[in-house]
Amino acid sequence: MPEAEAETTYVNNLFGLVTDKRVVYHPHRGWLREGLEEDVPLGHIASVCVETSRSIIGGIILILIGLATLILMIGALPVVFGALLLWGSPTVVVNTTDGNREVMQGWPWHRGLADDFARALQGQIVKR
Repeated sequence: MPEAEAETTYVNNLFGLVTDKRVVYHPHRGWLREGLEEDVPLGHIASVCVETSRSIIGGIILILIGLATLILMIGALPVVFGALLLWGSPTVVVNTTDGNREVMQGWPWHRGLADDFARALQGQIVKR
C-alpha cells in the first residue's frame, strides 16, 4: 500500500492554514465571530487579496460621542471603538473558482497575520 505524501504547511494562523495541497480558512470571520471552517483543495482557489477596511465617518462619530460622554465614564468605550474604526481592519478576500467571494476580517493588530496568510496562499496558487 503506498504511503500518503505528507503535506507541507506554509502558514497556520487565525486566518487559516495553507499547505501545498489545501487551504483551511474561516469565511465570514469578523471581529467578534470565528466563522465556519472551510477546507478546500488549492485548485478551487482563484485569487486572494488583503484589503484594509476603514470607517472614517463612523469612527469620528463614535469618538465625538465618547468625548461628549467621557464625564459619565462611559465615553471611553466609544472612543476606543472609534479609534479602531479609524485605524482600519485587515480584510482577507478569497475568491474561489466557483465564483464565491469569501471575506475574513481581523482586528487592526492582525494585519501581519493577514499578510502572511495571503502571501502563503498566493505563493501556492502561482505554483499550480
